[in-house]
Amino acid sequence: MAHKIGVGLLGLGNVGGGVARLLIDGRDRLIERRGLHLEVRRAAVRDLSKPRRVALPHGALTTDPGAVVDDPGVQIVAEQMGGVEPARTLLLRALRNGKDVVTANKAVIAECGDELFQAASEQGVDLMFEASVCGGIPIIRSLTEGLVANRIQSLYGILNGTTNYILTRMTEEGGTFEERLRQAQEKGFAEPDPTFDIDGTDAAQKLVILARIAFGSAVRLKQVFREGIDRIGSQDIAFARELGYTIKLLAVAKLTEDARLEVRVHPAMVQSSALLANIRNEFNAVEVMGDAVGTQVFSGRGAGELPTASAVVSDIVDVAGRRCAGGRRSESVWTRQERLPVAPMEEVATSYYFRFVVVDRPGVLAQIARILAAEQISIESVIQHGRSEDTVPLIIMTHEAPERAMRRAIAEIDRLSIVREPALVIRVERP
Repeated sequence: MAHKIGVGLLGLGNVGGGVARLLIDGRDRLIERRGLHLEVRRAAVRDLSKPRRVALPHGALTTDPGAVVDDPGVQIVAEQMGGVEPARTLLLRALRNGKDVVTANKAVIAECGDELFQAASEQGVDLMFEASVCGGIPIIRSLTEGLVANRIQSLYGILNGTTNYILTRMTEEGGTFEERLRQAQEKGFAEPDPTFDIDGTDAAQKLVILARIAFGSAVRLKQVFREGIDRIGSQDIAFARELGYTIKLLAVAKLTEDARLEVRVHPAMVQSSALLANIRNEFNAVEVMGDAVGTQVFSGRGAGELPTASAVVSDIVDVAGRRCAGGRRSESVWTRQERLPVAPMEEVATSYYFRFVVVDRPGVLAQIARILAAEQISIESVIQHGRSEDTVPLIIMTHEAPERAMRRAIAEIDRLSIVREPALVIRVERP
């Protein structure tokens, strides 16, 4: 006989609607495979009159999310609202009511995870969040279960589908950043206000979660260095190709030799032969290096209705199975902490791509080279061709140097009379 479990949904948009579809349309499959009858009892929405693609039980819809988290017939609450509030308040209320919680909300986990997991621990209930990072890619479960025997050494990720789509289209079809952003919005891969995607906030929130799971370090969002892709131009894409690189918005978390943790999100030049360089369009990927297993790459659709809903339902099934068996996880992976200090960005060392727009006359390279040399930044290669009236782009690739030295050098170079606009800096990563 199947165990009947009541599920309440907070949000019935793309992801929430997908969760409802998978639970309702796949009811018989879940009963057959897992012996679980997962019944959608309540669903909080903004507009009761809006047409739905799935038929919910009569009386399930409500505009009051409190009615979902307080309903005694709901044992598991699945939240797909997004944002910090009111999600945080509602999830705390659900947990304190003794309900297990599943969320796809990276913002609330990244910024309020400690408080939420403390409440879950006090009530003896579960809080699951697989869908909060990379949608349908089971990266959280892989880190907590499949790679549990490993000490993770590094993690490189393409965690935002919007920016990856834009950069892929710029690389393969040309065009400006603005043109490809509009294309992404038309295809539904970018929000009307894409700020959090473009400036790296979305990827940084996901990196906070991955760093916490992979390294056990209580990283705060404010500790993650963030830089967006809005200054990347078509000429940078072309120069990268000429140099054998592809530009990606990369999320990086890795241990340093002195046992500190680097956590950063920024555009990066990745060798075109690398696996991450070939993750295209809206797809996501995470490359993990473990001391025992070596390099593992996880890739797939990182967003979208059904891929993300699939991860939510997987967590619901996991929680429901434990609830029916009378057990729960003995300790949340979130509460496991190692005292790993975060390395200040100024002390991080990488190689660099510089694009300067300079006047076209003799001696320009020599002036710039002297400033770089004074900061002990060694030049690897130089490209200078093409011109626009009296200015030319000057491309310099460097060997590895500390961020602090790079910033001092760029600040001084930008003040030179031969430089016509602020330099563009892209860090070079070799996962």
